[in-house]
Amino acid sequence: MSRKRPVVRNVTIGDGTVRVTVLGAGRPVLFLHGISAHGRAWRPVAERFAEAHQGWECWLLDLPGRGASDARAELSYTLDDEVRRVRAVVRALSPDGPRPRLVAGHSQGAAIALALAEAEPDIGGLLLSNPVTPEIRSPAILRLLRSSAVRRGVGSLLAPLHAPLGHLVLKRACGPAFRAPSELVAAYARPWASPARARTLLRILADWHPAELEDRMPRRPVAAHVVTGAHDPRIPVEAARRLAARLDCGFTLSPDGGHVLTEQHPRLLTRLLAELATGFTP
Repeated sequence: MSRKRPVVRNVTIGDGTVRVTVLGAGRPVLFLHGISAHGRAWRPVAERFAEAHQGWECWLLDLPGRGASDARAELSYTLDDEVRRVRAVVRALSPDGPRPRLVAGHSQGAAIALALAEAEPDIGGLLLSNPVTPEIRSPAILRLLRSSAVRRGVGSLLAPLHAPLGHLVLKRACGPAFRAPSELVAAYARPWASPARARTLLRILADWHPAELEDRMPRRPVAAHVVTGAHDPRIPVEAARRLAARLDCGFTLSPDGGHVLTEQHPRLLTRLLAELATGFTP
């Protein structure tokens, strides 16, 4: 499969610079990654989608504080903050042109996508992979991270352990049928190598409360599809199924899937995204 080289844009908003990778050309599709991931998590899906479906332009964000975007531990990262910043990036990318009508979100990115759809009436289609739902609860231990002193100490402690930490996180998330390649492990581990960036990631974890989504769910019909893995250790299958029922949308269960379906089954997610796209004119 031949693929054009992606275009990388650094978009400046009030809270810093956000890295956006752009593939294809046409009507934008927005891709939002998980809480401690990066835009490249959606790359296997976006490449296939842009190659096979002309007229669509894929925007892969490194959400603020993650990937190659600016890391600022002094900022707040509540759901409303995340949505506000994504909206600012979208406006900067297309001040007078078309806005995304399709959004693909993974894990926390799926929760942001849902809240974004409530805030942006142009959004009509959502692909929600391994979605965080309003019923998911943050681990109690994350309350300790509300202290900046704790974050500084933990961030410095984790920096020299970033490689085994990345391996451990991915091994647990992938499920039994997917062995993460070394470059993928390195990509997830790399941000923790910097104490400053680790402190930002810890602030993001401290500020994340999935229950906030309850009051930010779309109050209008939205074409959506929920997909998850039978071996996802983070999002219970039944929680994802209940979200699909609440949205009155399609639901797909990957029998061997874990939490990182974007990397494990990109062809499946590309097909589901393409099916959603048929309802929209690029």
